[in-house]
Formats: sequence, structure tokens, C-alpha cells
Amino acid sequence: MLGKLLSRISKAEVKLITKLAYPIVLGHLGIVLMGVADTVMVGKLGKVALAGVNQANNIFFLFSGLTFGVLFAVSTLVSIKVGEKRPDLGFITYRAGLLVSVILFVFQYLILWLLIENFHWLKQSPEIEAIAPEFLKIIAWSVLPMLIFTNCRQFTDGLGHTKISMVLNIGGLGLNVLLNAIMIYGWWGFPALGANGAAWATLITRILMAVAALWYVRYSKLMKQYLPVKMPDFKAIWRETFEIWKIGTPIALQTFAEWACFAISGIMIGWYGSVQLAAHAVALNAASLTYMVASGLSMAGSIRVGNAYGEQSLSSIRRIANMTFFMIVVFEIFNALIFIVFNRQIAGLYGVESDVMPYILPLFFLAAFFQISDGLQAAAMSVLRGIKDVVWASIISIIAYWVVSLPLSYLFGEILQKGVYGVWLGFSAGLFLAAILGVYRFYYQWKRIKF
Repeated sequence: MLGKLLSRISKAEVKLITKLAYPIVLGHLGIVLMGVADTVMVGKLGKVALAGVNQANNIFFLFSGLTFGVLFAVSTLVSIKVGEKRPDLGFITYRAGLLVSVILFVFQYLILWLLIENFHWLKQSPEIEAIAPEFLKIIAWSVLPMLIFTNCRQFTDGLGHTKISMVLNIGGLGLNVLLNAIMIYGWWGFPALGANGAAWATLITRILMAVAALWYVRYSKLMKQYLPVKMPDFKAIWRETFEIWKIGTPIALQTFAEWACFAISGIMIGWYGSVQLAAHAVALNAASLTYMVASGLSMAGSIRVGNAYGEQSLSSIRRIANMTFFMIVVFEIFNALIFIVFNRQIAGLYGVESDVMPYILPLFFLAAFFQISDGLQAAAMSVLRGIKDVVWASIISIIAYWVVSLPLSYLFGEILQKGVYGVWLGFSAGLFLAAILGVYRFYYQWKRIKF
């Protein structure tokens, strides 16, 4: 009898997580497929253009983890308010997130501008230096609409309405592909802008996505039930920003440690020339598709854990985390098999030049190797966020990625001269350590939760 009851509870939890997760996953895939579309469409211009655009995006996302990570606190705060049966108070968090977004934009834009003006600091090849800074000058302006869209998405996701961002992301994907074709290749009489056309397409798409998200939150019928009768004054919004900074800053350090590790790894690979950098761009782009699915499941788990935390139910918190971990492990084992069996077919979809292909195929085997650890570390950090244990999540990430991963990448790649393969071995080790420590930390902290 008890076994049947537990089985029913588990199935019910899988359904709830899946219901929340699949729109997040599809939305995330929409974001990543924008990168895939850029990679494929810019790749037709040649490996030099592909390497230059990839390096510009590396630098762009180097600091995005720091700024976007702060806004991840919005969904945590809103989901806890939902668990406390106070969802209407989430609108104050949303408004505070908009204010925080403007502050974060100024911070990130100034850093990007400094790197654009001093791109020689990164010691890239001349052909990459000719492309990447100009590309960055354009997409740097997309930071603000991206942050605004992220805040809207975190708000609606925290309320449990995850389909909204899915629709907007998929719509953005279609628009981005169309604008890429028009601006990169010069369709319908438009001047062909080459690699910079992809940057303009991305900027325009992100602006329109932000505008659509702002309109939906404020004027849609679904969101009206969460609007307060009296709009919050500036004092209430300002007070809530401190809650966002309090929870969001450690999350930002955690996401920055991870995102920056991959970005700096890409910069290292740029030392070895455009061929290895192009191979890295394709393999990592493909691996990011599977990561986005794991990330979506993790975020759904985080929302459910946040609800249970608001309800003050220890048993529910553990059950939800267990199912999140289990679902991700099963999914990542499947992904690993796909990368091993169909590596050549996947690589062929990108249409890369023949001299790049020999570097790509071994990278798919390395991608298969780190699938489970990559998914588990994402899940662990998300469920820790759901119980507000964000400080240790950031400490774990800093140790795994900055103390272990980056030094090992430099050792294997540069000192032992293994090139792109050595760098990948380094960040694979960091992902494994982050997964082990993150899962351990969750169960350790769960035992010590006191309401």
C-alpha cells in the first residue's frame, strides 16, 4: 500500500515538474536555436567569420552571467510568495526587477565598451580582431532588452505560467532567422551586411521580445489577477530591490563563475587559431541544446521547491528534488548516447569546412562524457536556489570553475599542448566537481531547514 502511494506521488510530481518544465525547455531551446541559427547562417560565410562571431558572443556572455544571475532571484521570490498564498505581492518584485535591470545594463555595457576599445588585451588572431569588436559594438546595446525580458520571464515563471516566455522565445527565434537572412545575405534588396547582419538581427529581435513581454505582463487578461488594486509606490519597490540584491548577488556569482569559465575557455581556444575555435563553437553549440533541456527541468524543480518552501513542507522539498535529479540523469544518459552514435551526422548539420570536421568529432565524445554532471550541477544549483541557500551555491561554483576548471584547462590546453581538447577536459572536470558538491550541499542543508 505504501509503495503504491509513493508511486502515485512520484508520478504526480513528475507530471507537475514536466508541466512546468516543457514550456521553459521550449523557450530555452528557442534562445539556443537563435545561437544555432547564427552559427549555421554565419558559418556559410566561412570559418573566420564563424570564429569571430563566436568569440564576440563569448565575451558578451562572459559578464551576462553576473547581470542575469541577479534577476534569477525574481522567480525564487515570486514562487515563495505563491507558496505563501500571496501571489499578488509578486508584482512588487517584478517592478523592482525592472529597476535592477537598468542598473545592471549600465554596469555590463561599460565593461563591454572597455573590452571593445581594448580588444588587443585578449591576444586573438588578426582575423578575429577584425570581426569580433565590430560585432560586439552592436549587440552590446541588446543587454538592456535582454535583461528586461529576463525579468518578465522570471516573474511569469515564478507564478507558474511558464508558457508565456515559451511563446515569446519561439516567436523571437522565427524573427531572428528571418532577419538573419535579410541582413546577412541581403535578401529582398537589403544590403548584405555579412557577420554584422547577425548582430543587427539579434539586437532588433531582443528589443521586440522585451516590448512584447512588458505589454503582456501589464495588459494581458491572465496577468490582471496578479496586478495590485493600488500600484506599489517607489518606496515599496526600492525596498524590494534589496531582497533581489540579497538573494540575486550570490546567484550572480554562481552563474558568472560558470558562464565566465566557458567564455574564458573560448578565449583560450582562440589562441590556437580559427579552425579550432570554429570546431569549439559548433560542438559547444550542439551541447548547449541538451543543457537547455536540463536547465528547463532544473528551473521547474526550483519553482516547485520554492512553492514547497513557502508551504513549509520539508518532505515535499526532498521529494521534488529527488524527482528533479532522477529525471535529469535519465535524460542526460540518453543525450550521451546520441552524441556518441550520431556525432558525425550532428556535426554535418552545421555545414562546416572540411578542415574543421576532424576537430569536431572528438569534442562530441567529450560532450557525451560530461552530460550527466552538467545536468546534475544545474539541478543542484536550482533546487538550492529554491530553499534560499544561494551563498554556498556560489562558493561551490567558484571552486569548481575558477579553482579547478580554468587552471586545468590552461594546464592541459597550453602547457601540455593539447589545444582545444585539453581545454574541454578542464571544464569537464569542473562540471563533475560542481555536480558532486552541489547535490551533497542540498541534502546537507535540507536536514537543517528550520521554519
